Amino acid sequence: MDSFSHQRFTQRRISQQALADWRAQGRLNADDLRTAWQPTLPATADWQHWLDRVLLSLGTALLCAGVIVFFAFNWADLHKFSKFGLLAAVLTLLAGFAAWRPSGDLAGRAALAGAQIVSGVLLAVIGQTYQTGADAWQLFALWALLATPWALAARAAPHWWIVLVLGNVALLRYCSVNLGIGGMFELLFSARWARETMLFLLGLAVVQLAVWHGLAARAAAFGFRGMTGPRLIGVLICGYAGWVATASVVLDHFAALTFLVSAAALAALGAWVRWRAFDIVVLSLVCLTGIGIVVMAAGRGLVSIDGDFGAFLLLALLTIGLAVAAATWLLRAWRAESGAESGGEA
Repeated sequence: MDSFSHQRFTQRRISQQALADWRAQGRLNADDLRTAWQPTLPATADWQHWLDRVLLSLGTALLCAGVIVFFAFNWADLHKFSKFGLLAAVLTLLAGFAAWRPSGDLAGRAALAGAQIVSGVLLAVIGQTYQTGADAWQLFALWALLATPWALAARAAPHWWIVLVLGNVALLRYCSVNLGIGGMFELLFSARWARETMLFLLGLAVVQLAVWHGLAARAAAFGFRGMTGPRLIGVLICGYAGWVATASVVLDHFAALTFLVSAAALAALGAWVRWRAFDIVVLSLVCLTGIGIVVMAAGRGLVSIDGDFGAFLLLALLTIGLAVAAATWLLRAWRAESGAESGGEA
């Protein structure tokens, strides 16, 4: 979503929240509410713009998938120089098309996104053609490095999402290789230093969030804007914090220090997205993760003391109570933020 579209969406949301509040306070009747609500709905042009963006993104993804399937299906029939030449030609065409289009054009940005994906295909073809024994994390790390210039050229947030995903996949794979594990998802319970490794990844995710917000404040023109990028990193922080807390609770000896560190990271993220960079999506995920780790910690204590049916009943009541409290707090935070934005707009 570009900045203009995001601003229009935000204004419509604020207007709808204000109208709903006025209706709840009795300041609007049903007919007046219906009349005032109609202009806040998306117009036909808005839906057409959204459909153009969706179809363009889907078409770009399908074309990149087609390139990958083409090389996979015809691998044995193509000479290695033919493979490199075809990929170089595709990259040249995409770059040329993007350079030909006006600055900020959606089609040009889609071509640059395709170039980011095709760069990874080129690296994979080189790795398959010349077997060097390199691990997959090196492919993703180099892919993220090659995707960065295309993101700088595009100056759009979605291109940085690709860099974020590739870089974090490389980090996960690197850690799993260093721990001697075959798969990334075995990091939780199957390695000796898994908990410390996940704590390291949690710290890196926090650094990524700080870097993103710093760049958004000073280099927003390069594409560091919008909410999706911080949300992706927020998902990582919640996942790693929940992962560390889970490992600290379910292993033989309760690791209080790592549990408290993960809880502190989660609380810091919640405070940030509540009072500094409000985001109800990440805030909800923080609450969900927090409920999970609190229930796990309480469950370990209750089961060790009394493992009968009463312990599970108490856990169920605790889960319901925490969920109700979190939902109430989230609703109040949403209304408070919407009211503040509405007052600022006025």
